[in-house]
Amino acid sequence: MDGTDQLAGLAALAAVCVLGSRLGNRLSLPAPVLLGSMLIAAAATASHAVSGFAPAGPLRDVVFVVVGLEVGLRFTWPALRHAGRLLPYLFGAIVLVCLACAGLAFALTAFTGMPFLRAYLATTPGGINAVLATADSTHTGTALISTVQSLRLFLVCLLVPMLIRRLRGRAAGAPLAAKAR
Repeated sequence: MDGTDQLAGLAALAAVCVLGSRLGNRLSLPAPVLLGSMLIAAAATASHAVSGFAPAGPLRDVVFVVVGLEVGLRFTWPALRHAGRLLPYLFGAIVLVCLACAGLAFALTAFTGMPFLRAYLATTPGGINAVLATADSTHTGTALISTVQSLRLFLVCLLVPMLIRRLRGRAAGAPLAAKAR
């Protein structure tokens, strides 16, 4: 992909982000910038108005560095201390989730013939940026993995706020005796 294609891809990406942000806010979506942009990107891709954009060469390196900095600079000393106190619970949850994802990946491998690493990266939860960086560095089929991970992210951002409101409503409607327990 040459520099002109990269610039055109960046321009399309910027347009998707701006339009998606406006759409998400107008529709009052949870995580409006993310979900609105994902909706616009899905519509633009499905209608063949734009083709997929994958940064290449030095631009890809810059994108990975920026994403890494954006994630890494969120860590503060209070956040690290809090995570340290939760470490035994976090470690247990991480092991359980990784084992569940590995089981799902084995099942996908058995039923579809997909390579295990591709199936595991597609189903593993967590930071989409780390999963995509791993997929890219292992040449594991970034298109499938990014699609499944994006769908997972979209559904989580869309459904979790509704689930929390529903659970909060149930807790608010519970009898006082049940709340005291």
